[in-house]
Amino acid sequence: MAQTLARGWTVRSVDCADAACAALAQTGADVVVVDAGLPGRDGFSLMEELKALHPHIPLMLISAREDAAARMRAQACGAVGFIGKREPPEVMVERIEAVLAGGSGFEQDDGRVPALTTRQVEVLELLAEGHGNKEIRHRLGIAERTVRAHLTELFQALGAQSRVQAILRARELGLIA
Repeated sequence: MAQTLARGWTVRSVDCADAACAALAQTGADVVVVDAGLPGRDGFSLMEELKALHPHIPLMLISAREDAAARMRAQACGAVGFIGKREPPEVMVERIEAVLAGGSGFEQDDGRVPALTTRQVEVLELLAEGHGNKEIRHRLGIAERTVRAHLTELFQALGAQSRVQAILRARELGLIA
C-alpha cells in the first residue's frame, strides 16, 4: 500500500519481511523503516538482509523496546537511525529527515551510556549468561587473549573492577537484560 503524505513523502507499508524484500527490490526507497517486531522473523534479521542486498539504502529501526541495547543492536545490524514507538510524531519525522539529509537518526547521546562495539556487546551478553573466557572464545571464534582484551575495555568503559560489577552496571544502563 502506498500513500503520499503532506510532506511529499510516499510511504509504502508491508506486513511481513518477505513483502518488504519484494517491495524494495521492485521500487527501491530513499529510506527504509523496519519494525523490530515483524511477524515471522524479527526486524533485526530483516535489516541485516536488506543491508546486504541494498547497502546504499539507509535503514532505520522502530521499536517498542527503547533501551540502549536495542539501539546498539540496531546499529550493529546496519541501522543509521532508531525510533522509539512512544516518540511523538514530530520526533519521528525529525529522525527520518535527519537520515534523508545524510545524518544520524539516533537520539543524541547524553554521555550516560558508554559506546561499545558490537563484539564488546556480544562478550558482555555471554559474560552475563555466566560463560567463562574459554566458552566465550569458542562461541565467538576469537582468541582467548582477545576475550581478555575486550573484558579489559568493557571494565574501563563501565567503570567496573570485576565481572559482577560490569554485569550490574551494564544492566543498570540497559545494555543487557
